[in-house]
Amino acid sequence: MRVSVGDVELYVHEKGEGRPVVALHGGPGLDGSVWFPALDPIAERGYRILAPDHRANGRSDAGDPAGWTVPQMADDVESLIGALGLERPVVFGWSFGSFVAQSHMVRHGSAAAYVLMGTVAEPGALALVGEQLERFEPEPLRRQVTDSWEREATVATPEQCRQLWHDQIPFQVADPTGPLVEQLIAEDEIVFRPEVLRHFAAGGEYGMEDLREPLRRVEVPTLVLAGRHDRTTAATSAHELAQLLPNCEEVVFERSAHMIPAEEPEAFVSAVLSFLERV
Repeated sequence: MRVSVGDVELYVHEKGEGRPVVALHGGPGLDGSVWFPALDPIAERGYRILAPDHRANGRSDAGDPAGWTVPQMADDVESLIGALGLERPVVFGWSFGSFVAQSHMVRHGSAAAYVLMGTVAEPGALALVGEQLERFEPEPLRRQVTDSWEREATVATPEQCRQLWHDQIPFQVADPTGPLVEQLIAEDEIVFRPEVLRHFAAGGEYGMEDLREPLRRVEVPTLVLAGRHDRTTAATSAHELAQLLPNCEEVVFERSAHMIPAEEPEAFVSAVLSFLERV
């Protein structure tokens, strides 16, 4: 499905029927396919999953590069909700998508609830990635994952994007040498967009804003999901975010890093459904 949000059309991955859940993917440069099959059990329980590719990501239109910003993408979410006439939507952001969701909370706050996964409280927390890379184990994989982060600012083709992502996956899971690494590589169906990854990676903070003060005034029910071993978005910073939000629940997954839906799928589905049924 393609939906106009003004100057561009967004491609929207859709599954299920019922109350809408707008699922915002990470990256940038990835697409909404990363949500599946993780959200299939949610769709089967009476929820309509709508996973848009952010502008300039996946199969969505690029538009003017001046609009490749987190606030504009948050406005796109609001336009999508309006265009589809969604009632009592839940906005669910993962990683970069959680930065867009935070911006939507502050700029619009129109969702009935929010879920933020693999998130941080402020842009400075992303600098911790460098420290994690320096001590990443096993050591033979350290150069591979470090190079993958360094290539983000210069990646030129979708094929290079795919290789970069595959090289980075060991860093994103709790067990860098476990079978999940090869599983995630084998299941990859992402339409990569190198130009938008370069755009955001060059700034170092992926366009994230420091919204801590305005977020303190957002009373919409929110769920923060964090992986205890997350090397990209530290659980300590996610906890800071959960503490400052006035109406927030927090779930920490003790055996996960950044890929919670794949690392602890049953616990992930249980936590999300429990929250959705109460908001």
